[in-house]
Amino acid sequence: MIRSLCAVGLAGALIVAGPLAAAPAPGAVPARAHWPVRGADDETQRLIDRGVMMLYAFDVGEARVAFGEALKKNPDAALAYWGQAEADTIDINQPQTAAGDRRGALAVVEGRAHLEHASEVERMLVDAIAKRYGSGTKKERFTRYADALSAWTKTHRDDANVLTVAAFAIWNGEDAFFDGHDALTPKTKEMLADLDDALQLEATNLGAHHLRIHLLEELRRAHEAVPDAEALGSYGYPPGTSHLPHMAGHIWARVGEYTRMVDDNQRAIANDQAWFALGDGPGQQYMKSYHDHDVDFVLYGLTTVGRDDDVRAFVKGEDSFSQIKTALRLHEDERVGELAKGATSGYAGFAAAFAAARLGDAATAHAARGRLVAEDPLGPRAALLEGAIALGSHDLAARVVAYARAYDRTKNDLPGDPKNYYPTPIGEGYGAALLGANQAAEAERVFSAELKRFPNDPHLEWGLAEALRAQGKDDAAPRAAYKSHWKGSRDLTLAALG
Repeated sequence: MIRSLCAVGLAGALIVAGPLAAAPAPGAVPARAHWPVRGADDETQRLIDRGVMMLYAFDVGEARVAFGEALKKNPDAALAYWGQAEADTIDINQPQTAAGDRRGALAVVEGRAHLEHASEVERMLVDAIAKRYGSGTKKERFTRYADALSAWTKTHRDDANVLTVAAFAIWNGEDAFFDGHDALTPKTKEMLADLDDALQLEATNLGAHHLRIHLLEELRRAHEAVPDAEALGSYGYPPGTSHLPHMAGHIWARVGEYTRMVDDNQRAIANDQAWFALGDGPGQQYMKSYHDHDVDFVLYGLTTVGRDDDVRAFVKGEDSFSQIKTALRLHEDERVGELAKGATSGYAGFAAAFAAARLGDAATAHAARGRLVAEDPLGPRAALLEGAIALGSHDLAARVVAYARAYDRTKNDLPGDPKNYYPTPIGEGYGAALLGANQAAEAERVFSAELKRFPNDPHLEWGLAEALRAQGKDDAAPRAAYKSHWKGSRDLTLAALG
């Protein structure tokens, strides 16, 4: 993790003075967010717009700062009170904390005391989000908020920001996007309609592009979000908004555009570095939780296409956690042992045991297996470790059984997401286990299925070509695809897969 270099005061001074407002990449159109506020002077409006941008970028710590500064300028800016409460609501990855519930409830109380000069939309927003901070379970409160916004958007579909916020609220109130018959639920359809209409009204709406990527990825329709990825990848961003260029990578991973995934996430990392260098305030603190996610996409992309020298050089500047994952992906098992020395739990403990198993140290791996089952009883790591133990002991049949169990869990539940498991890719590993056990027809089936989910992956293309060749089938197409996509200095081997 990159550490902050300057005092919090510097960041605060820059927020008030405004130099962070535009730092676009050369030739890029500056990203913008705008939510007009009745009666706001230029500086109050600028700060509110900054807060909205940070909401859409999931830098909610900085959003609270910006809205707070706006309220110092204009205590009657009701949208800023809503924004402070929304800052502890909008991030779909972590929409609720105990501290956030306290902050948001206070913002609602203060907002309701400053509605005399508010617009109709501002009044609606404050009243709606008050329901999120009322009594009841998380689901009850978030559903009440979403329902209040839905009641408004049924008859008011002329505000891109309201439609976008309503879609975020629906997401946080829903448990599933499909019904029991693999059809979209009514609320999922409503989310899509809200986001589509928001982009019809405002084609550059950052929040709508952001959530549309998440939603279409979850719906297994990532190709439909390519325009959203194109949009978020095209802007120049001020520091603190790294999550927006990063989001394009979600789609590039799904459609097999690994170079673009790496490029957009390297831009996100540069944004992180600029942001962390400005201080260690709430915005920087919050975005540290996302920095490793940006790094993962770069590591995943570079290792997928075989740019091993580039990935080794890149990861030197990152923390040991990222270095462990990279070494594991590159099968540098002795290096993993050095980096994770003494680790017995968490990911480092898993990595140390996995690498030891591949090196033939079954005793160390077996000792870790019980801990892994206790830590994550439904997850695939224990099965992956069993597969590594079987590989280290040359028990090819046992390796197939272990990988089959891990693959069945992830393809159904995760669905085999490489962003989570790229250091020990499960589908790829299963195909390799089958191929190593002379089950070429089954290996062909697995590699083919994985390529539908993750196209243009040269590891999978090479595996498919080998499976076809082992059966005496024509392997020309996947072999040519592999040669086109592989950037490594040496050809892949079966030992390099999984």
